[in-house]
Amino acid sequence: MARKKTPNIDFIIGMAEDFVNGGDYIGFVLDFTYYFIQKYDKMCKENEMLADMINYYLFEKAFDIHKNDSEEQLRIIMKKALKELKSDDIDIY
Repeated sequence: MARKKTPNIDFIIGMAEDFVNGGDYIGFVLDFTYYFIQKYDKMCKENEMLADMINYYLFEKAFDIHKNDSEEQLRIIMKKALKELKSDDIDIY
């Protein structure tokens, strides 16, 4: 079985996608910053440009500013951030 080339990047994006798709709000708010910090250096080794983009779109522009917003508002903002990150205008892989 082949190993994933970007397991740490996939974990962080998957965590955000799980939350957007109805995942646990409290768990996400409490854990996202912790896991992001823990995995950031490894994400940079996997794909530095993508790690920087995840930092900008998911963390700086969305989560860090809006982590104290309501659950519904945070889901909307994170969904928009994921959409921007995966935009066809941005070649992430």
